[in-house]
Amino acid sequence: MQISGLAIKRGERILISDLDCILHAGEVVVVLGPNGAGKSSLLLALAGLIPYSGSMALHGKNLSGLSRAEHARRIAWQGELPPTEFGLTVAQRLELAAEGASADITEAAAAMDIAVLLKKPLGELSSGERQRVELAALMLRDTPVWLLDEPTAHLDLKHQVQCLKMFRRQAKQGRTIITVLHDLQQAATIADQVIIIDGHGGIQHGSAEKMLDIGRLSGLFDTPLLRQGKAILPDYGEVD
Repeated sequence: MQISGLAIKRGERILISDLDCILHAGEVVVVLGPNGAGKSSLLLALAGLIPYSGSMALHGKNLSGLSRAEHARRIAWQGELPPTEFGLTVAQRLELAAEGASADITEAAAAMDIAVLLKKPLGELSSGERQRVELAALMLRDTPVWLLDEPTAHLDLKHQVQCLKMFRRQAKQGRTIITVLHDLQQAATIADQVIIIDGHGGIQHGSAEKMLDIGRLSGLFDTPLLRQGKAILPDYGEVD
């Protein structure tokens, strides 16, 4: 995916001023930044859901000229949990996601540990269970690019680990995974590339090795950080 001169505004505020990068198939790209910086807006722009300036191309085809349906066949977006008032069961939600694709619902359900939930209505699930359903639904869509906004936010530790491992497997199969994360350790675990949005219109992009620098991240989040082995942790100091 090639992004050239991408800029995003919210009202008069410039969220992203000028992003140029190439996001490769088979890589996990993590988007980092403080609250309100524009991380979700970046994903929405990549998904074709909000206006932007600049250009984006996938496999040499400019995305701005595509219909919404054509765009969705190339790029899948998962943001906030969808409403549950339609009364769908988990199985029905997955069947909707798999429509027109050759994906295996049973395999996706097993990967996200929701096989025992297939007959349950979505409205009876916890937030973590619903998040796993949406991740399974994403697996059923045959798109080369995935956009995910805080996919581990509602998950317990076991399912956070499962989620991150699933992303690595999907990347190895040639998919491009672009995900917003707040957990720096998770970012360090799975990122090949990192996009940093500073909240003042500035944006940086580079390899995970370069971008996950303690000094850079401490400045980004205005919080002292320290590294213990491979772990990146907040320096809590004395907590009164």
